[in-house]
Formats: sequence, structure tokens, C-alpha cells
Amino acid sequence: MAITRRRALKSLWRRAMSLGAAGAGLRLGAGLGPAKLFSSARPREGNPATGPVAEPGRPLRQALRESLQRDLEPFVIDFPVSAIQDLHERIDRVRWPEMPFDTGWSAGTDDSVLRELVSYWRDGYDWFGVQESLNERTHLRGPIEGELIHCVRYERAGSETSDPGFPLLLLHGWPSTFHEFNRAAPLVASGAGGGPAFEAIVPSLPGYGFSDPPSALGMSPTRIARRLHALMIELGHERYGVQGGDWGGIIATQMARLHPDALVGLHLNFVAFAPPPPEGEEPSSEEMAYREARARFQRDQTGYSGIQGTRPQTLIYAQQDSPVGWLAWMLEKYWAWSDHGDDLWDTFSRDDILTNAMLYWLPGRILSAARLYYESRNPVAGDTVGGAVSVPTGYARFPAEPWAPPREVVERTYNLVHYSEPPRGGHFPALEQPALWAEEVVGFFGSI
Repeated sequence: MAITRRRALKSLWRRAMSLGAAGAGLRLGAGLGPAKLFSSARPREGNPATGPVAEPGRPLRQALRESLQRDLEPFVIDFPVSAIQDLHERIDRVRWPEMPFDTGWSAGTDDSVLRELVSYWRDGYDWFGVQESLNERTHLRGPIEGELIHCVRYERAGSETSDPGFPLLLLHGWPSTFHEFNRAAPLVASGAGGGPAFEAIVPSLPGYGFSDPPSALGMSPTRIARRLHALMIELGHERYGVQGGDWGGIIATQMARLHPDALVGLHLNFVAFAPPPPEGEEPSSEEMAYREARARFQRDQTGYSGIQGTRPQTLIYAQQDSPVGWLAWMLEKYWAWSDHGDDLWDTFSRDDILTNAMLYWLPGRILSAARLYYESRNPVAGDTVGGAVSVPTGYARFPAEPWAPPREVVERTYNLVHYSEPPRGGHFPALEQPALWAEEVVGFFGSI
């Protein structure tokens, strides 16, 4: 553990140096379960009457950004050995159900696939190696609207010598975390496919990962949209692009409705809004086929949503106590919603799936994340925002995405200026096909 701590300190120091915080003192912070390290130094703010100071090699725009992000501090993931020991002990005590006959994935999680993955989780998966790798990224965390928000910042290639342009906010959903973009975001920041490079900001949604669980009822997609806009302002970004899938797509849409002047563009690989044709207009055969498929999907594969949207607390007592129960619940979604053959591991790595599971399990975010379904069904009065989206929108319709209405349906809500049908990918395209997803996103934002 001492080695991991020393490496974490070195990683944080490198991040502090890159942020211009050389010479900053470090103090050990308390909070969310594990100990965390924060930079105690504040950025140079200059004369209050004149604003931030621009120095040689430090443009005014950079000075302004550093001044604005003074409440966001470097963050290091640091769980103790005892947390992994507890996980292993719980796995060792699992009570496996009897399976008198094989149903594969037809009735839920495939028993043989789950058992094999749990065996690897117990004896092969190296959390501390993953933790060290995650800490090579630039993590920030600080109060936004009174509650801590975590994000990962990917600096664009060449940002020290060229105009930074506008950044991209990349939003995950459930059962994902910021880790969904771990391979794809660096491609966005380096200019995938020969396109322009963009700074990428990947937050943990409120109640997910290392962001605080909401302290009161009402953290709906609309309120999250407001909070994430406040995060971007705190980071010094008054204009930016947003990309999202799953809840991230819904939240990104609400950001476009609430803050259209701030958004340069909106890109989606998931569209939940599918209004019917205008009165007197008949749907096309493609739209009818989509609606029939969605009706079957709603009937056969959305029990999870009904439970989390109505009684999330009841289920969570089992999931919070059993890592195997939690893994079984989330694993089935990666099978049901992704683009794969007979072997799930031809599409995903076991480490990626387990890391996503760990980022719920270790910080204790299983309930607070699931509550988003409940909050969406029970919005606070006056907190619902609808209507057409005027922000220029790009839509990538991946072939295995269950929520993928035809172009004509999307155009009824969005100002659609870009449409594509990538050849591969499903509900988690940044994880399934990182290069393909990054080229699509960079291509869209590079064109507007």
C-alpha cells in the first residue's frame, strides 16, 4: 500500500505541476470513505480590481480559467487494502443459486458467464493496478451548488501553443461511470481521425463515482443539467459542446434547452424523445418498425427501470451487501444493449466491466445512482423543461442501440445538422468502439 501511496503522490505532483501549481503544499483530505489528497494552494488571482494576471507564458485566457476553477482541486483515488479484503471476503461467502437447467441470457444474467467473471474478480483482477492507472489522469473535485462534483480533464494536444477553442463535455449514463470514456476521451483530445483536438471534460454525474450523492429529493435530469453547466462555468468555459448517451443524452438535451447560448453543439448516440408524426401525417415503414421493436423491448427488457424508477431502495439492500448481486444486475445490461457476438469478451474487456462495477461498489454509489430513475419519474413541480432543441445537433445511430429512432423522428425535436450510421457499436459505443466513436464525435464538432 505504501508503494501505491507514493506513486499516487508522484502522480498528483505531476498533475499539480501541469496545472501551474508547482510548490503547492499537500494536505490529506477526509471524505467519501478513502483518504484523498488535495492541493491546498489557490491559483494566483491578481488585483481584485483588474482581475486575473497574465504573465509571460501564461495567457490571460489561461489566467482567467485558473482563477475561475479555484474551488476545484486535484483529486486522487486511494482506497485502502481493507476495502479489497472486504470485497474478497464477501465474494468468498457468496451463496450461488441452483440452476437446474441452462437458460443462457434469456431469463437474465448467464450463470456460467457470471461465475467465470466473479472468479476472475476474486483472483485475477488487480484493483490497485487499475487505481494507479486511473490516477494518471487529471482528476478534479470541488463544490458545485454546495455538493462535490468530480470530473476528469483531458488536455487537448498542442494546448500549450495553440488556441484552445471550445471544450467538450462527455456524459455517461447508467450502469456506466466516467471510466466509459477512458480510451475514447484521449482520442478526442488528440484529434481522432486527423480532426481537430478538443479538451474533454468527463464528469461523474451527481450520485455517481466520486460525486456526492444528492442531499435532498429532486436531482432530476433537468437539475443535473443546471449543475453541469455550473461546473463548466467554474472551469472557465462559457461556450462548449456536449456529447451524451443513456442518461447523458437526456441530460445533454436538457442542457441544450436550458442553455442554448452556451452550447456550440450537441451530439447524441442515444435519443429518448420520439414524438409521433404531426397530425395528418402517416409514419414511414422505418418508423413503424422502430416503434414495434421498441414496444417489444419495453415489454421484455425494462424491468430494471420499473424497479429503479419506483422502489430503488428495496433492491439496493441486496446489491449494497453483495458484490456478486450488484455485478449480476449490471452485467446483463452490457450483454443486452451492446453489439457483440457469442462471446461478450470479444467486445469488452473483463477489466473494464469490473472497473465500472468497482466505481459503484467502493464509494457506495449503487443507490444514489439508481435513484436517478426515480427522480426522473417524480420531478419536482416546475422542474420540467421540454420543447424543441435549437442547438445544432449531431446524431450517430449505432446499430445495436435499443434507443435509436430513425432520422425523421429525431428531426421533430432536434435541429439535426449531422446524421450518421456507424457500422458497429451499441449502447456503450465509447467503450465498445472507442476509435469509431471518437472519430464520429470529433468529425461533428470539427464541422460546426
